[in-house]
Amino acid sequence: MRTLQISLPEELESELAAAVDAGEFQSADDAIRAAVAQWRTERLVERMSVDELRKLWNEGVESGAGRFGAIDEIKAEARRRHSQS
Repeated sequence: MRTLQISLPEELESELAAAVDAGEFQSADDAIRAAVAQWRTERLVERMSVDELRKLWNEGVESGAGRFGAIDEIKAEARRRHSQS
């Protein structure tokens, strides 16, 4: 693993510290790794062409119905998962 030194504006540093203090992340390093991972995912999605997205959409549709029948079931599952973390 490579170590980088970064500088953050005071406002971002305060938000980062608050997220760690609130238990959202184990450390500032974990929070920054999560942010970089999200940025990376967003970049990958932005680079996808419409045809690639259409192909992925069709694969999802062709894979069949999901295990949830209604939005309320999805929300309940999300709450259950969130309460476990």
